[in-house]
Amino acid sequence: MIDELARELGRVGIRGRRRERILAEFADHLACDPQAPLGEPRQLAAQFADELASDAARRTAFGAFSALAVVAFAVAVPQLTLPTVPDIASGRSMFLVGPATLAMVIGSQIAFAAGVLAAMRALRFGGPQEVDLIRRRVAVALGGGALTATGSALYAVNFWGVVPSWWALLAVAGAGASAVSLAASALAYMWSSSIAVSQTEAARGLSADLGPFARPWLIGAVAAGTMLVATSMLEGSVVEGALRGGFEAILFVGCFVALRRPLALTQ
Repeated sequence: MIDELARELGRVGIRGRRRERILAEFADHLACDPQAPLGEPRQLAAQFADELASDAARRTAFGAFSALAVVAFAVAVPQLTLPTVPDIASGRSMFLVGPATLAMVIGSQIAFAAGVLAAMRALRFGGPQEVDLIRRRVAVALGGGALTATGSALYAVNFWGVVPSWWALLAVAGAGASAVSLAASALAYMWSSSIAVSQTEAARGLSADLGPFARPWLIGAVAAGTMLVATSMLEGSVVEGALRGGFEAILFVGCFVALRRPLALTQ
């Protein structure tokens, strides 16, 4: 019984100390009552896997959200303290400033959306069938966070010698702190993702997170409209606001198409 249970636990990804604790508990039960009806090893292993994977997925979602908060702070502080925005032609390479800026803009929005959705699903957890969705959202969120931190570091490197030295060092240090936070969360993600769940039902869609507001076109319109208004006011130019708003709309559509299935963005 114990040997068979050990094999089944290993099959579903429960190994190491977790498996040893489960086996020790069952061995204790059998020592007290050798005829105790403990169930079929395969079913028991599946039940343990579902429970452990569910708890781990929820913790990973909250951990990733915390890591992304560190990234947001570490990247936002340098951007807010930049004395003057350097001319794009004054950096080391014209081919570097564009990707660096896009990485920060696109990465930050992907990280925010995926991180919030992962945390919301963890709060409104509906069962083991949602473990895979939470894992996918966490993976996308961490990827977006890494893209954001990389863009911030590349931006500082590109304008090194143009911007004040303290600012360049602050930006690189912020990117380093982000990398440490994301790496810790990624390790927790990999550790938790090794457990296989037995539930194969499809997870609920975006309506389970946002209810009646789960309308992608509405979310996109709000995002583009906010960018249009905010940029128009900050730059004092409606044309600039329209350009930024249009870019935001294109970005939203592209990300929606690319991430619709991984993040379950449909109803």
